[in-house]
Amino acid sequence: MIFKNRLDAGIKLSEVFKLPKNSVIFAIPRGGVPVGYAIAKTQKIPMDIIVVRKLPIPFNPEAGFGAITIDGKVVLNPSFNYLFSQIPIEDIAREVLQEVKRRDKIYRNNAPYKNLKGKTAVVVDDGFASGYSALAAFEMLKNLNPDKIIAIAPVCPKDTKELLLNYFDDVYCLIEPDKKPFAVASFYEDFHDLSDDEVLELIEDLKENNLWWVDYE
Repeated sequence: MIFKNRLDAGIKLSEVFKLPKNSVIFAIPRGGVPVGYAIAKTQKIPMDIIVVRKLPIPFNPEAGFGAITIDGKVVLNPSFNYLFSQIPIEDIAREVLQEVKRRDKIYRNNAPYKNLKGKTAVVVDDGFASGYSALAAFEMLKNLNPDKIIAIAPVCPKDTKELLLNYFDDVYCLIEPDKKPFAVASFYEDFHDLSDDEVLELIEDLKENNLWWVDYE
């Protein structure tokens, strides 16, 4: 299965995976936003953005050695232990955190994350590669007291799903390849880098439809 774009992936995901009615979607920016948006619109589930970001390997920035949350918590991938003495982890984390804070300001106006008691938190991305951005999202969301935390994406490797199941109450991906190497982009016809304006356009539509969790009543 190849998705036309992230919206198409979100629609296909929504067709086969029905979220509990008490759910709140937390999309990982930027790529997870159109996927989460499509699910929010089709299932009438409110959505927020969970502002986490991968920590790029300096000589291979498409790959990440971990991820960081808005409050500065770093989640490291132990598979890269051999690298940690060779790369400036603190400097990279500090730089990425600035971008995380910038996005939180632009997308969410620095709104506090609301308590999730009685809710199911749903982490959504356009694909889980290593899974560490999703784990960073988990670390944030567990402090908001949700009843459950689940993770869904159009695609993820089987070993990544197994990793995430050690933390999340459930993990679902439409496609679960076991071949290496794995690249989320290879499952999309259009996998362009989203702009802030594209994200803001989707947020505005959610607001107009009373599906933006930040303002949700």
